[in-house]
Amino acid sequence: MLKLDRTHSASGNLFEPKEEVIHYLGMSKEEIAKVFAYLNSVSFNYTLGKPPRMNKAAFSMRKN
Repeated sequence: MLKLDRTHSASGNLFEPKEEVIHYLGMSKEEIAKVFAYLNSVSFNYTLGKPPRMNKAAFSMRKN
């Protein structure tokens, strides 16, 4: 089983932002949401703006 590499990311604090956050500091919430949507579409391999539908049958309380 693969282990999570904990040396790649470090915890930040209020006064020293993490290196990953610096790119998003000047962005508005809408711009960050667009980046988040794009990264999700790439990582889960779906067309941007057309995410897959969730199969809600798995959460159904009805007995078959």
